[in-house]
Amino acid sequence: MTNSRELFQEELERLLADPRIRKLENFPQHNGSNTLKHCEAVAERSFELAEKLGWDIDEKELARGAMLHDYYQYVIKEQGISAYKHGTSHPAIAMRKADKDFKLTNKEKNIIRGHMWPLTFLHPPKSREAFLVCLADKDVAAKEFAKPEIGKVRKAAKRVKDIVLD
Repeated sequence: MTNSRELFQEELERLLADPRIRKLENFPQHNGSNTLKHCEAVAERSFELAEKLGWDIDEKELARGAMLHDYYQYVIKEQGISAYKHGTSHPAIAMRKADKDFKLTNKEKNIIRGHMWPLTFLHPPKSREAFLVCLADKDVAAKEFAKPEIGKVRKAAKRVKDIVLD
């Protein structure tokens, strides 16, 4: 395997410095996160998964696709649409906006368009990079949704421990 963490990181840092990407901080994501933090976490997790699976990937396209996978640029609650409608429509919206601003490759378009598969059944991931972002997005989102509950469980466990040890 010849994946370069350095090449991936350089592309990620270049994207994170772009003011168009920085605007993603203004859009809320799961449980207090914002879209910029979410996309950066998905990018990092995608690279980690490639390493764990031993998959050769295109580092630049992985970084770009992951960072732009939620480039839809709206506040979900203000759109008056259901979570299902957002889930099925935002990949196409993100892909169109990202292509307009960043001129995507076909692989990058598929990474963005396919990241909600199997919900977006007709648009499956067609490359290793797309599959990695699809998996990483679900992993990161699950952790973001679970974060408040994990805090509650930790507090309850501490109370039980205090009672047992008293």
